[in-house]
Amino acid sequence: MTFRTNTESAHLYRLNGDYNPLHATPGPGKTLGYSGVIMHGLFSWNVAAHAVVSKFCGSKGSLLRDFEARFAAPVEPGDQLDILMWDMGSWKESSTVLGKIDKNLQEIRFVVKVGDTVVLSDGRALLNQDNNVKEGVKSRM
Repeated sequence: MTFRTNTESAHLYRLNGDYNPLHATPGPGKTLGYSGVIMHGLFSWNVAAHAVVSKFCGSKGSLLRDFEARFAAPVEPGDQLDILMWDMGSWKESSTVLGKIDKNLQEIRFVVKVGDTVVLSDGRALLNQDNNVKEGVKSRM
C-alpha cells in the first residue's frame, strides 16, 4: 500500500500541539542536516496504522488491539510512503501485558519505506480476531 505526502501535510500535524519549527519551516531542518522541513513522526505512525486497519480490519478501528513501531528515518513533505505488511497468523497472549490472558489475536508485521530507506521499522499490530468487538473499546497505543 502506498501513500504520497504533500507540502501541506507537515502543517496539519501542528494541530497536535507540536509547534517545533522543524516541522513547518525549512531553516531548522537545514541547520540539522536535512533538506528542509521533516514530517512529524506521528504522521508516519498514523499512515501505517491506517494501512493496517484498512487492509486487515475493513477499516474497523475497534479491532486494533496494540500497535508499535520504531522510528528509523525522517519523512519529508512530498515523499511516497510504501507500507509493506505481512500477516503472521494467530498470536496468543502469554501474559497480562495486554490486559487479558489467552486471548487469540492476529499478528501483523510491517515496515514503512521511502524508496529504499526504512522510515518505520519493527512494526507490529495485534488485531482482535473477534469481529464482534463493540465500537468504543479502547486500543492500547
